[in-house]
Amino acid sequence: MKNKLIKFLLPLLIGSMIPLSAWATLGENSASIMSDQIALKATPTQDLQSSDLEKASLNAYQIQSLTTATGIVVKQYTYNGKVFAIIWNGKKVPDQNQLLGKYFPAFQTSSPSYKSLTVRKVQNSDFISSTGGWMGHYAGEAFIPSLAPAGVTLDSLK
Repeated sequence: MKNKLIKFLLPLLIGSMIPLSAWATLGENSASIMSDQIALKATPTQDLQSSDLEKASLNAYQIQSLTTATGIVVKQYTYNGKVFAIIWNGKKVPDQNQLLGKYFPAFQTSSPSYKSLTVRKVQNSDFISSTGGWMGHYAGEAFIPSLAPAGVTLDSLK
């Protein structure tokens, strides 16, 4: 009976620890933040393309991907233990306050560098963000240049 319980609980415990340490909010420590996955009610996904993995290994950054129950896919890019970029897309807009963290007020209050009916771009000295879309198809990205590896730009992550 004891062995059955251990065989059941051990994988559950190990499996629950891995994703909790892998997700983070923009600009925060990836090792200490588990709130995105919980707040977005998402599960980790392993759908990264080989080109993404090649870029990541060349520039020494990691890519974590999660998918919410509503189908929103969020990729978070970490380097030196910090999240330097987030790219998302889906049928709805995710909780941007959760994803952008301390950068959310800048996102909300900054005058956009570009704004149309479907796109809003914000660019400050160390924060770049773009959101847009139409009903049923939304996408967004946020990038902190000072936290990114040398030579990595938001365009190189797409």
